[in-house]
Amino acid sequence: MRIVQYHNYGNPEQVLRVNGVAPPAPGAGQLLVRVLARPVHPGDLLGIEGRYSGARAGAPVAAGAASPGFEGMGVVEAVGEGVAAETFTPGTRVAFFPAGGAWGELALVPAQFATVLPDDVPDSAAAQLHVNPLTAQMLLRAALAAGAGPGGAMVLTAAGSAVARLLAALALDAGVPVIGLVRSSLGTAALAAVHPRLAVIATDTPDWRADLERALGGTPLRVVLDAVGGALPSELFGRLAPGGTLVSYGDLTAEPLSIPALLFSVRDLHIEGVSVGRWAGLPLEQRRADVRGALDLALRHPQLFEVGASYDLEQVGAAVAHSQRARKGGAVLLTSAAA
Repeated sequence: MRIVQYHNYGNPEQVLRVNGVAPPAPGAGQLLVRVLARPVHPGDLLGIEGRYSGARAGAPVAAGAASPGFEGMGVVEAVGEGVAAETFTPGTRVAFFPAGGAWGELALVPAQFATVLPDDVPDSAAAQLHVNPLTAQMLLRAALAAGAGPGGAMVLTAAGSAVARLLAALALDAGVPVIGLVRSSLGTAALAAVHPRLAVIATDTPDWRADLERALGGTPLRVVLDAVGGALPSELFGRLAPGGTLVSYGDLTAEPLSIPALLFSVRDLHIEGVSVGRWAGLPLEQRRADVRGALDLALRHPQLFEVGASYDLEQVGAAVAHSQRARKGGAVLLTSAAA
């Protein structure tokens, strides 16, 4: 079978290779899934670059070779011992997360992390069913716990991103005042078309700070949800109301936060982090509720599961390059054909 691998950490466009390996066999509690589509996530690229492990560019992977990808969709090829036969049989169409090696034609998936797909969820949405919708739900819970609601607004940086668009839908449906910030005026119209109820402000305009104050309309800013890092969330942190919280869930700029220490003690401000990597450790009932929420988002808001482009596994370099464009038009999928 074909699988995307890397042997050294570094620039994904340079270190990724498509190799042939023997197909795996499912163990107890596992499914063998023929993966048809999987998204290229920013988090996948951070892992290849060594950002999570702190590895320098060029350093060898400890196991000799690694394969990216934790999310995808496909059909069950084989079922391991102990898997409920009434739920999963060969041919069952599933989405999954987390499962390593999703950038291969076949992946071993823990049955507990596979979702049987309704017929009315298309493959393109199914491939994106978990990571972004689950992250959005985790972020909304964090925002509500930090005081966002009818009496407290929240601001989203990188509001045009897939996660932020999903989060905005959840927040607006819940009646939470939310304001989206985008880098460029070019992004405001596109985001407003998807979310006509969302206040959108471009930070490349000289008056964006005054626009933000007008959009708040006197409502305290309780929560900033940030996937960017660097100067923008650092400034927004200083605009939080006393007791407010910055929730970080990404680091697109790779730039550190710069925050005066006195803001913590004098104004009781807080910083928290949310990562979908911790989702698998949540209680079973919460995980089941989150998957139901993800399916609901896919059915009610199909426009939030756009696909900007699809590439075969052999074109992984082109797919990675496309995924890093400022305006990529939706998710970038890596695809492989059914057997």
